[in-house]
Amino acid sequence: MNAIPDPSLPTELDVRPLAPRDKHATIFRLWTALPVGSSFVLINDHDPVPLYYQFAGQYPDAFSWEYLEQGPDIFRVKIARTAATTAPVPLPPQAHRSPVISFPANPTEVDARGLEPPEPLVRILAALNDLAPAATLRAHTDRRPLHLFAELDSRGLTHACDEQPDGSWLTTIRRA
Repeated sequence: MNAIPDPSLPTELDVRPLAPRDKHATIFRLWTALPVGSSFVLINDHDPVPLYYQFAGQYPDAFSWEYLEQGPDIFRVKIARTAATTAPVPLPPQAHRSPVISFPANPTEVDARGLEPPEPLVRILAALNDLAPAATLRAHTDRRPLHLFAELDSRGLTHACDEQPDGSWLTTIRRA
């Protein structure tokens, strides 16, 4: 079944010029506006795998994801809406900067223990967006954050991950 495309919706979304904190909300707003059976092509300058995990966590059986181009400089991903959803429409980007969202006051510490994937990854990446040059971020997680490492490498960040005595993990991330 092919949906009738909505001419008011873009068929491509280039998020490279957007501020990192605005990218996911913009992508989700476009996706939730799509009729079932429609798609758009996401254009980004790095592999958007954290976005894939966020889709998988929020809309597990309602999207498809197909890489059309996989870097190293440009990534193109066809994202389709395959089923109707009842989840709320994501907030506009300015709402994510609201104090209602509970990110730690100290951007150099992220405690993501007790959160279900992909939320730890989303919070760590959000905190990295505000990390000053030569600063360090310490991220506490319940599991070893394997999906985070490739993203850190692609951003040129150094990292070390150590298991803690309580079984949690501490990942130390530094900007060069």
